[in-house]
Amino acid sequence: MSHDLTRVKTQIIEALGHPEAGDGLFFRNFQMLHEEDERSAVEGEQVVVLDALRQLIDEGRVRVEEGHKELIFHLVAE
Repeated sequence: MSHDLTRVKTQIIEALGHPEAGDGLFFRNFQMLHEEDERSAVEGEQVVVLDALRQLIDEGRVRVEEGHKELIFHLVAE
């Protein structure tokens, strides 16, 4: 499971670092892409994606924007 988690964390970082994610991504946008999206989908079960996001937030690599209908996830600038 840790291999899957590591892979999913990498995919999340790549998705959030893509120019299309400049304003952040909703959770659903990690796996559900629109036809015009050029970034890759995050592959994994939702529970694994959630665990990976939680770890990335705890590590300070991803931040969450609240106050909208859905949470918006952003890559923290290094």
